[in-house]
Amino acid sequence: MAKLNSFNIDIKFIDTTNWQELTWYNSGGTRAKKVLQDPYDNEYYFKCSERKPAKGGKPEKYYKYEFWNEIIAYQLGKNLGLDMLRYDVAVFAGEIGCISPKMTITDEEQLLDIGRFMTALNPNFLPEDNATRTEYTFQLLEQTLEDFKISKYWEFIFQTILFDAIISNSDRHQENWAFIGKNTIKTKSFEELEKEAYDKLNWLHKWPYPNLINKEKNEFNTQVQQAILETINISKMAPIFDSGSSMARELTDGRIDLLLSSEKELNKYIENGKAELHWNGKKISHYNLIEDLLNSAYNEQVLLAANFLQNWQQELITVILEDTCKVVPQQWIEYCIPNNRKMLIQKLIALRFQRLNKLINDRVR
Repeated sequence: MAKLNSFNIDIKFIDTTNWQELTWYNSGGTRAKKVLQDPYDNEYYFKCSERKPAKGGKPEKYYKYEFWNEIIAYQLGKNLGLDMLRYDVAVFAGEIGCISPKMTITDEEQLLDIGRFMTALNPNFLPEDNATRTEYTFQLLEQTLEDFKISKYWEFIFQTILFDAIISNSDRHQENWAFIGKNTIKTKSFEELEKEAYDKLNWLHKWPYPNLINKEKNEFNTQVQQAILETINISKMAPIFDSGSSMARELTDGRIDLLLSSEKELNKYIENGKAELHWNGKKISHYNLIEDLLNSAYNEQVLLAANFLQNWQQELITVILEDTCKVVPQQWIEYCIPNNRKMLIQKLIALRFQRLNKLINDRVR
């Protein structure tokens, strides 16, 4: 066991007042990020906590402290030995949020989310259409890694799934894990190829003949798949990023106090948490997903990926939470995580780790 003073916790507060916003960039994702450039021409992505507007008679939802989850997840994962994208506290244009560096270094590099590969294999998976979310499955992920000859990244994939179980991440969708690659053919970019695919599929949806549509879709997606293999040279997997939809970010103060006062309600909340990645078309809990993996041919690979759990110390999350507000200036103090929310995060992560660790240890014995 490491000593408390061996924890590497280094939360920073970054004032971007003098930074330039690159307004012509589109960062993508479910919530668009602002792309900022520091005085040394380094690029960063800044995002605030999510606001959901009032709709259908329901009031607005504002997950005020959500941006902290990215920072906590980074500090936690880093100390467990995982490859994490760094997040820090930042302010920009009168707003507070989190900031992370651009993951690609050179102009030739591209960040390629895994959904781009999945949609090339499965024409029925249309990420922008919620009705097709059941197509976002582990089985499609498995086919994707095999067909695109990138199965060497399984350990990282399983580490991410295990880490998401600890922090209760409910939003590891197809854009929230990615590869870094280089375009080896200058005549046509990946984006141009992808646009051709979507234009073709949108056009096919207007046809009234289902059999012809499916035949054309399959043939065209095979061509896209081959073109991607020929065009993109994947060099590595991107670090774990976008972990904000976790650690009970959606709970109100009243709900937090209820969970803190009732072990039954707390355990029920933990059991109800679902992973975004489906299993054979069904949305299941993080633990059921891991149980299914442990009962599959990937059992040994999952156990190998779980080695990082040996770096766990209960004090780690306590120290991280204690440090969250030490760097925040007084004018932003209202955005510090309240004590009841900190207590709940501590309990949740401790209990979720215990549950996960038992699943793994039961297989090792």
